[in-house]
Amino acid sequence: MDWWIYLLIAFIVFVALPVLIMLFVVPIPIFDAILVRKDKSKWSRDFPSDSKNEEMVRMWDMALDFQATYHKNEEDVHLLTEDGLNLYGEYYDFGSDKAVIIMPGRPETLVYSLFYAESYRKAGVNVLVLDTRAHGKSDGKYHGCGYMERFDIFAACHWLKQSKGIDKVILHGICVGSSSCIHATADPSCPSNVVGLVTDGAYTTFYETLWRRIRRNSKINPLTCVAYFRSRIKKLYGYDIKKDGPLYRMKDIKVKTLMMASQEDIFSLPEKTEILYSELPDSIGKKMVWFPHGAHSHLRIVNPSLYDSSVKEFVEGLN
Repeated sequence: MDWWIYLLIAFIVFVALPVLIMLFVVPIPIFDAILVRKDKSKWSRDFPSDSKNEEMVRMWDMALDFQATYHKNEEDVHLLTEDGLNLYGEYYDFGSDKAVIIMPGRPETLVYSLFYAESYRKAGVNVLVLDTRAHGKSDGKYHGCGYMERFDIFAACHWLKQSKGIDKVILHGICVGSSSCIHATADPSCPSNVVGLVTDGAYTTFYETLWRRIRRNSKINPLTCVAYFRSRIKKLYGYDIKKDGPLYRMKDIKVKTLMMASQEDIFSLPEKTEILYSELPDSIGKKMVWFPHGAHSHLRIVNPSLYDSSVKEFVEGLN
C-alpha cells in the first residue's frame, strides 16, 4: 500500500476514532449516571447515596433518628406538579404558623433533608420534606438540574397554603436544591406565601459545577461531556445550563435571604459564592454566613451550633 494509506489508517485509529468516542460515546453513560433514573431502585430512600462517606452515614443516621422521634408529628404528603408528576413527602407539624420546604441535592431523597429538619424544629418551624422528581417514591425519569424542581416547590407551597393554611414559607436548599429554591423564588410565578430563602452550597450555574465534578470524579477532560449535557438538557427543558442558573436569577429575588457556605468547598468555590451574594439586591435583607471548615453540603454535620443558630436568627428576623 502507498504510504499515505498507512498515514490515513493511523489518523483514523489514533486521532479520529478517539475523538469520536469522546464526543459521542463517553458522555452518554456519564449523563445516564448523573441525570437519568430508569427505575425506582436508583436514588431510593433505602440507603445513603454514599455509604463510604463517614459524614454522610452519620447524617443519614441522624435523619432516621429525627424521623423516628417525631413520627407522631408526621403526616404523609402526596402532591401533583403542574407538569403532571406525583411527588411524595412528609410534613412535620410543630404547631407553627410558618413552614420550611427543604430541597436536597442530587441524588438525595427526603431522608437526607430530615438531617436539616432539626434546625427548623429548634427554631419553632413546621417542616415539609420531599422526594423531588426522579427521586425516592416520586415520579420522574430525569433529574431537573435545579430548574424543573421549581414546579415541585410551587406544588408544595400551594399544598401548605390550601391544606395547612400556612402563609409564611421558607425555602431551604442544599447544593442543587439551592438552585431549585433560587429559581423558584426568582420566578414571577412564585407563590406569595414564600417569605424567606436559605441556601447551603449554592453554585453559579449547573454547567460550572458539573464541569468541576466530572473533572474530579471521572478523571477526564470535561469539555465534551459538559457540551453533551448542555445539548441534551436544552432539548429536554429548554434550559441552557451555561447561560442560565442561580447567577442570572439572584437579582430577581425579593425575599429575605440567608446564604451559608464553606471556605473549603471545592465545588461551589468561595469566590464564586461571593459573586452570587453580590448579585442579591441589598434591599431584601441579606446575610452571608461563612463556615471555616466543611465539605460541600456538609456544613451542619461539621458545625451544627453555627448552622442552627444562623437558621434560628434568620427565622426570628421574619417575624
